Amino acid sequence: MRLNSSAFRSRTVTSIVTLVAVALCALGCGHTAATSEGYTSGAVPGITRARALELLGKPQQEGPFSLPGVQAFVMTYPFGQLLLQNGIVVAVAVNYDPAFRGPFGVTLGMSEDDLRAALAAHPRHRTGHKETYDAIEKTTDTRTKDIYDKTDNVMIELTAANANDALAPFNVAQVTFANGAGLALIDAFTKARVDGLYPDVHVDNFTSDDWQGGR
Repeated sequence: MRLNSSAFRSRTVTSIVTLVAVALCALGCGHTAATSEGYTSGAVPGITRARALELLGKPQQEGPFSLPGVQAFVMTYPFGQLLLQNGIVVAVAVNYDPAFRGPFGVTLGMSEDDLRAALAAHPRHRTGHKETYDAIEKTTDTRTKDIYDKTDNVMIELTAANANDALAPFNVAQVTFANGAGLALIDAFTKARVDGLYPDVHVDNFTSDDWQGGR
């Protein structure tokens, strides 16, 4: 099932990097007009902030974000966010771009079954881990699966279409390109939520298991 743009955006409010951007805005970051609407393929981990500005233009928001064990500089664009450490991009999250196609053909809104089929169609020995949890913001409960694929250097976040239905299907809500530092940063942010260090969202039913490209 492919989600329409308004539903898709509302269902990704508790995605990891989106939460960082929301918190950043609450700190009073400045707003400027971005010159790029969709994701640009050259925006990848390893580039400098200056190169990101060349590719994407000025961000809508930017500034530092910090929790115990989690420090980053965040640049927010219409398609998603960039996370930087020491002036270098370590993660690029895409959560809104209808034309986006990621590794092995993954797209936003893709069903979990179609994601498995895409992985099977591009076989390789993959390593990583998968985290499952409920992200609860006020009265909203978002059932979430995060796949950390260390082989393809990507984190894929899936959310359930209906958190109140235990059998509701999952769809891809966000795709994050990340190097080792970026994957560790995102994982640390999830752990901070599990530990109750993020005031607006808490996590229940957290599990973490090895993942090798299957379920």
